[in-house]
Amino acid sequence: MDIAKSVIVITAAGTPTGRAMAEHFCKLRARVALVDTDCQKLQATYESCLTAGGSCYSFFLESRDVDNISYLFEEVNREMGAVDVLINYWQAGGLPCLLASSDTVNQTIADVASNLYLFGRGAAFNMLDTGRKGVIVNIPGVLTDMEEEITLDSSNAVIRGLTRSWAQELEHANIRVGGVLPRLRHNDKGLIHHHPAINYDMIDGAAYIVENDSFTGRILEAAS
Repeated sequence: MDIAKSVIVITAAGTPTGRAMAEHFCKLRARVALVDTDCQKLQATYESCLTAGGSCYSFFLESRDVDNISYLFEEVNREMGAVDVLINYWQAGGLPCLLASSDTVNQTIADVASNLYLFGRGAAFNMLDTGRKGVIVNIPGVLTDMEEEITLDSSNAVIRGLTRSWAQELEHANIRVGGVLPRLRHNDKGLIHHHPAINYDMIDGAAYIVENDSFTGRILEAAS
């Protein structure tokens, strides 16, 4: 796929990684749709992309539910044209432990659905409706200092599984699905090295997946 001729939707665009991702694709001359639920952070990313000379629109999402996300993609179609790419940036820290409290489980599972599945679903339906041979790229959020390796393992497992199953499900429509995951590293005490706020190798990996028409159902591992 030619990035310079593509409309690319980036979720969580107000986060540091989302902003860096948006700036990167703007520099590659894509038309970039910036999406976030935080209006101020979204505006900051929008202004940063304009300064970088990008072609972009910002779309504030009041809530992450099926109807709002469906309307979001329709709005992108009207303002920018048919969607070619979804950079599906999962902000949730990861799945809770199996024996976690009910409150933790309820909130986290809701985040998993809203941050990953619903955007993927919305993009897939939109690409089918517009006849686009698009690409969905799943990317996990950055760990906080309080999170442990098991959390990253669970996040990676979710993205691996969904990426492969979605690729099989959408193969008939020529919609590709790929993922980029951070590579685990440890220090001399056996603890995980937490990833920087922005992982540029993951951003390069996302661009690689978009550009390579044979890449689907697979995962790239990015150095941290």
